[in-house]
Amino acid sequence: MPAKNQSVLNLVVDQRFLQSPDGSVWSHTPPTYDFLQLALQVFDKVRVIGRTALVSSPPSNVRLVNGPGVELIAVPSYVGPFQYLRRHSSISSVLSRITHLDGAFLLRIPSQTGFLLASRLDRVHRSYAVEILTDPHDFFAPGVSPHGLAYLFRPYFCRRSRELCARASVANYVTGSSTRKANPSSAALWSGSISDVDLPPEAFLHPRVRPAGAPIEIISVGFLDLLYKGQDLLIRSLARCSQQGLDFRLTFAGDGESRTRLLELAAATGIGDRVRITGALGGAEQVRSWLARSDLFVLPSRAEGIPRALLEAMAAGLPAICSNVGAMPDLLPARWIVPSNSADLLSSKLMEFAASPEMWPEMSARNQATARGFERSVLQPQRKQFYEAVRDFASVDSFQQELTNAA
Repeated sequence: MPAKNQSVLNLVVDQRFLQSPDGSVWSHTPPTYDFLQLALQVFDKVRVIGRTALVSSPPSNVRLVNGPGVELIAVPSYVGPFQYLRRHSSISSVLSRITHLDGAFLLRIPSQTGFLLASRLDRVHRSYAVEILTDPHDFFAPGVSPHGLAYLFRPYFCRRSRELCARASVANYVTGSSTRKANPSSAALWSGSISDVDLPPEAFLHPRVRPAGAPIEIISVGFLDLLYKGQDLLIRSLARCSQQGLDFRLTFAGDGESRTRLLELAAATGIGDRVRITGALGGAEQVRSWLARSDLFVLPSRAEGIPRALLEAMAAGLPAICSNVGAMPDLLPARWIVPSNSADLLSSKLMEFAASPEMWPEMSARNQATARGFERSVLQPQRKQFYEAVRDFASVDSFQQELTNAA
């Protein structure tokens, strides 16, 4: 007996979506409609399930989520534990209905929505796949988590991530090897470590030739909202480097609520004239234009998965210095990895880089060679295999459920 509706994917995510009056759904980050095109090669239909807020019009620089083959199932939006408690009843009602949807479930975690739904799926003996995007121990650390009190729930997020990975029929680890070791997939029929970032051919640039005597152009890419990517730490580190005579310019490619705070910090530490913020960029092409005029990429994150910004910088041929979180230690030599939250060690590493220009071409070539493993032509077949595993093992689950119901 064939399984019913095996080509439907229910994709559960943590982020908050924006829905405009015409029914269009928007997001700054994946899963967006272009991101889901590969899933639509495997599934006939994708349902995106996540917190959704209504807006009169979408803000700038967002991308469309829904479209032919992709629909949204909205979970009542909330921010932080207090709003969640106030809306618990309506959230539970929606999740109870979602539990009985046909098709395969893929939970992108850590995600409170995913954790709540997994409990319901367990109770009705339905399997699910997980894709772990970041290490909850890092992301929900004090001073990093997106809500001021979220760090209090770090033990819960770590425990539930371990439980879901152990229970999942399919598990994919987008983040680094350390996260996979901490969250083993003991029951999985398929597991892997496949990035959700793929690089188009145009991402690979000829490395910049720095003019003699010019300042070192340093770039960091990312939203300037929560500062978990360590932008404030980078400013403090470069202020120390400036005192040691380093000639540099720092560019933050992006924008966000902490823009003014960062500029004020730069001024207060004496490097205000050396720091610029580009503002919101319109897409990958504009990001590449800033990478092409840079000498060094720095990302001293306090929490991370596998950052697209780092991979794009490596593809552009930039040397890089990053912190020891997420997948970054898997991508760069240990020499250019520093502990997170250490301005002293980061400034020392920046000075070491500046004093060794003869190493820059080797660093550039190595990073670009590593980035080749994330080329779209290489990575998309791997992610397609992952989606096929989600589909196929959900089909087994559906078939077993039919036999149970028939009995």
